[in-house]
Amino acid sequence: MEIKDYIEKNFQFKTFVFQNDKNLEDIKNYYQNAKADSIHCYSTISKFLNKNSKILEVGGGIHLLTNYLNEEHYITSIEPGGFTGFTDDLRNQILDKNKLNVFTTTLENFKTDEKYDFIFSMNVLEHTKDINLHIKSCLKLLKDENSILFIQSPNYSFPFEGHFYEFFIPFFPKFTFEKIKKNKLIKKLGENRYYNTLNYLNFNCTYKNIKKLGLKIDFRHPIKEIFERINLDEKFKKRVLSNFFVKMTYNFVIFFKIEKLIFKIFPKSIAPYLIFTIKK
Repeated sequence: MEIKDYIEKNFQFKTFVFQNDKNLEDIKNYYQNAKADSIHCYSTISKFLNKNSKILEVGGGIHLLTNYLNEEHYITSIEPGGFTGFTDDLRNQILDKNKLNVFTTTLENFKTDEKYDFIFSMNVLEHTKDINLHIKSCLKLLKDENSILFIQSPNYSFPFEGHFYEFFIPFFPKFTFEKIKKNKLIKKLGENRYYNTLNYLNFNCTYKNIKKLGLKIDFRHPIKEIFERINLDEKFKKRVLSNFFVKMTYNFVIFFKIEKLIFKIFPKSIAPYLIFTIKK
């Protein structure tokens, strides 16, 4: 069964119950985005998997993808939780559906003697306190020289923050969001969400800083994948193009049919995302 069909069959939004439903549209929107991200993530990592793969998911979110992978694979998922109230509520209801090997902790506090064939971390690295420690902690859990660590995260070498969908002054992201755009973002998101987002972002998550780790890293160019996902994923398209400048740039590229040129000339070192693999 395809992941989209699996989620729609087993985790219909209407089956979830919330004590406070005044923010039901926000909850539904969050769920739909999480569903879209799970489908995209599976399409990205599936080529690395086989039925015998022992998998570690670092940052399981609300565990839609965890459930799907659990159908055919041995998967362990780590997720510290501590989201906003309704997100933790949604996560707990999803976890109640099936018996999963899930640990509510951080990677750095995760204790195990297990070793894994494949470890993936999607949009987690930018929330860690120490990107070096996070990557090396993952590598220690790989089984052998054929095992793979896959990471995708924002690249703050490109001056755009994907949780706020706002640009920042190059090299000064924290200053931009704490001083210049603070009032705008609080008005847009609310004070709690603004601080919860900003306080858990690590702007050291850049291509340059990861290159400096001295590891044998295979970086993929994400630009083509971004354009492909915009064309295929309406939820992602809506999110990304909510920024006026991004929307205008995208429309310009599409109108003049210069996508292939952009794919060739845009350096991956300053692309909006980092997508890379490391072997043990």
